[in-house]
Amino acid sequence: MQTKKTDVRKVILEVAKAEFLKKGYKNASMRTIAKNTGVGLSNIYNYFKNKDEILEEVLKPLLQAFNIMIEEHNSPEYISLDIFISKEYQQKQINMFVKLILKYREELNLLLFQVHGSSLENFHDEYTNRHTEKGLEYMLKMKEKYPHINTDISDFFMHTISSWWISIIGEIVSHDLEDNEIQKFITEYMEFGTAGWERIMRV
Repeated sequence: MQTKKTDVRKVILEVAKAEFLKKGYKNASMRTIAKNTGVGLSNIYNYFKNKDEILEEVLKPLLQAFNIMIEEHNSPEYISLDIFISKEYQQKQINMFVKLILKYREELNLLLFQVHGSSLENFHDEYTNRHTEKGLEYMLKMKEKYPHINTDISDFFMHTISSWWISIIGEIVSHDLEDNEIQKFITEYMEFGTAGWERIMRV
């Protein structure tokens, strides 16, 4: 019985993921991936153009999760001063970030520290820039809805805060923290950040 093409792709991705997580992108061997899948090296290229495309597919679920978070950042439900007083909102944010980190801890470590030489090596900077743009757009929407608040936030401050956040995720995944320690830290960070934004926006 002939193996389905989709099944072969799945096996290649599973083996490649293990190789990337163990050695990082640069040192991952296509020959090792071929050997461990039982798929000839030349045949692998019938499924993927190159090692870089395999990496992108391995990290696709994580990258999609980041994209969803960015797109939801400025959704109508978040353009509200309730973000400063609603425990429900704050807990939702905490749960979202904790879930992301716990679900993709290994992939995050790969993406943030082990993709040198790939098309994703500038992810930190690219994500920071996207997050900065969304943050500045968010301020405009908040000012439109609440003219009395202060939204005169410098681009560089917003850029730094955005960069800080992705660096914090890197710190979490690069340390051997227990799940409850991650939960506690994210809760502390969210409370700290909320109080800071409340002060700077003079809410």
